[in-house]
Amino acid sequence: MSRRRSSGGDDIGDINVTPLMDIVFIMLIFFIVTATFLKEKGIDVRTPDDDPVDDKSIPPPALLLSVQEDGFVRVNNVRIIDPLSTKPVVEEFMAREPKGVVIVNAAPESEAGIAVTVMDQAYLGNANAVSLALQADE
Repeated sequence: MSRRRSSGGDDIGDINVTPLMDIVFIMLIFFIVTATFLKEKGIDVRTPDDDPVDDKSIPPPALLLSVQEDGFVRVNNVRIIDPLSTKPVVEEFMAREPKGVVIVNAAPESEAGIAVTVMDQAYLGNANAVSLALQADE
């Protein structure tokens, strides 16, 4: 079996990819230009370095919301409530103490979603500052 050779040489099997690359770059530029970039709000994390140190200042009053392993929340280690009912507690605290802060103290074995729900309820209750802490293992 013999093969027939064309008189044009080996150019028959080559594919010119230059127009393909041009199209790919044009599409890339199109998608970069038309893309919309949204800034989503996440959890606001403040480190101690953000605030200036003032030795003479008195710490603001704090409301402690402890998220337990069973999913309930203790308010200042006294009463147990549902995570969705923390908003009125925070509203009442903020009415008494306008410069107060809310501390959400989560147990190591508690669900993260419950702690985030309590933080959201605290923000809905007009809390100025909400801090998240992890309970120490005993």
